[in-house]
Amino acid sequence: MNVHYTIAGFDAGIRFDVFHNSATFNPTRETNAQAIGRWYITKRIDKLSLAGGYLYDQFGSGTIFRAYENRALGIDQALFGVMVGYELGKNWKLKAFTGRLKRQIDPDLASVRQYRPVLKGFNADGLVKISDKVSLVPGVSAVGRTIDTQTMQDIVNEINAFPQGKPRFTPNYNTYALQLYNTLQLGDVSWYIEGAYKTKDMLRDLNGDLYQPENGYIGYTTLTYSRKGLGVVLQGKYTKNFDFRVSPNETINNGLIHYLPAMTRLNSSRLTARYNPATQLLGELAFQGDVSYSPNRYLLFNLNYANLRDLDTTELFHEFYLDAEIKPKGKKWRATVGVQAVDYNQLRYEQKGTWVNTLTPFAEFTYKFDKKHSLKTEISYLLTKRDYRLLGKTDPHPEKLQDLGDFFWLMAEYSIAPHWSFSIADMYAVDKKLHYPVFFSADSTHSTRFSLSYAKQPAGIICTGGICRFEPAFSGMRFDVTTSF
Repeated sequence: MNVHYTIAGFDAGIRFDVFHNSATFNPTRETNAQAIGRWYITKRIDKLSLAGGYLYDQFGSGTIFRAYENRALGIDQALFGVMVGYELGKNWKLKAFTGRLKRQIDPDLASVRQYRPVLKGFNADGLVKISDKVSLVPGVSAVGRTIDTQTMQDIVNEINAFPQGKPRFTPNYNTYALQLYNTLQLGDVSWYIEGAYKTKDMLRDLNGDLYQPENGYIGYTTLTYSRKGLGVVLQGKYTKNFDFRVSPNETINNGLIHYLPAMTRLNSSRLTARYNPATQLLGELAFQGDVSYSPNRYLLFNLNYANLRDLDTTELFHEFYLDAEIKPKGKKWRATVGVQAVDYNQLRYEQKGTWVNTLTPFAEFTYKFDKKHSLKTEISYLLTKRDYRLLGKTDPHPEKLQDLGDFFWLMAEYSIAPHWSFSIADMYAVDKKLHYPVFFSADSTHSTRFSLSYAKQPAGIICTGGICRFEPAFSGMRFDVTTSF
């Protein structure tokens, strides 16, 4: 429950969190706890802004600092501290903070705590308008992290326990990160580029072993071209030793100071989203290209290609995606048909199996009976062992499935605007002959929404409303209430 209140130039808020038998933070362990999850107060005095409490903010794209909440993913990386902002002229802003990162709610103590290491940061960005069609949006950021004595002692104890022959190193209390970024707007072309540097830090390799590499780097760029009927986006990213946390004792999503998104398409349908790669913070070469073309207002084509590799060029993930959205003039129906092909290094991303090679044709059809009633259907088939079954390559393990094998998905949703929606779906594991049905209903009245569903699902990536996360195998009822006032 979130409550916000504004009075006399002050803005204040408080949030109460309750988690009972929740798998939100850890899919393998339940969380039972309740606590004040957030409070804050802000005040603006002319060009000066002051804030204290649990704060959400980010510098630039978040490459070196992002404090944010994503409840569906079990993330609440608030900064507990103070932040000061100042408007330097019309187009320039300065910002500085100091504080500690919030820990996830503690199921044993039923309380919210903070990580011990201290953070401090500074950001300046602005706008330089050269002409009506040409402008620059530059920025610079710096963030420092200082490890506390107790955390450092834990690190020293681990180093001293290294087996004979494993090189030891002297850990450092302070690590700093610097970020430079700029957006160039030139007519129909927009070019964003950023670079970040991180001083020597203590990291953990893919086996969980502690080590101290040299400095960390990241380079990221996005080139966008847009005009009537055509949109093109090209992205590239280079990452090396850029796992930036409050300490090396934290893993997965815990204690992350920054945010580096995966450079792949965000798929929302059930089967096209099943194999979704996680960002590799220790090292990654990533490229993505996306093209949208509409020859007229009734037809739209979307094409996407993504390629992810290790710094030693080991392949991690490939995706090819193509769809066509059809909206005939004067008709009550619209449709989307497409195909996706994925190569997914399951051993790297899930620590099991080897590779999964898929081909997933899909179709979506919506028919509007009138202004209030509509029917939407989805159908798709996820084919595994694509290279062997379709391209004639020799299967080295014909007796084994890739992951859980093939899946078939069928869904029908009936909507009665503006309140009701009902759906029924089945995800069928073809090779294992198992059904994973879903029954769903929802009611939206004014600013309140109720939903009730029964779902049975295998373990894997689940995407809902554009949010994707790993969820364990599940079978049971779900009831949701969302309201605002």
